[in-house]
Amino acid sequence: MSKLLAASLLALTASLSSCIVLVGAGAGYMIGQEVLPGEVHQAQVLLGVEPVWAQAKDTMADLADLGSGGIETTDYPRRIECEVDDAEVEVEVQAYDLNRTIIKVSAKRLLKRDGELAGQILNTILDDLGEDR
Repeated sequence: MSKLLAASLLALTASLSSCIVLVGAGAGYMIGQEVLPGEVHQAQVLLGVEPVWAQAKDTMADLADLGSGGIETTDYPRRIECEVDDAEVEVEVQAYDLNRTIIKVSAKRLLKRDGELAGQILNTILDDLGEDR
């Protein structure tokens, strides 16, 4: 009986692990995405910090309001500040591990957090990263 149970569990584990691999392969470079307190949208990607930082700067330069004076960047910590749709946006890119990077985006409009805009901007950065792969 225990041999049958062990064989069944092994087969179930093998089938579940293949499902997880397929899901992970479909997601590609992104490990996870979440919303932190303060309407900060965060994603972890399987890419080194330098290409993610370069893409984040390019994406934000495209999204920034023309009349706002462009984007302001700081190389350490890697931070971008600009205006998008009349909201103050901040993007942080952090090295998490070798070939793992965290991207955080927050937006504030009229002293109120704008989580919807932050999520849209994060998704745009992630989409642009996917096109470069």
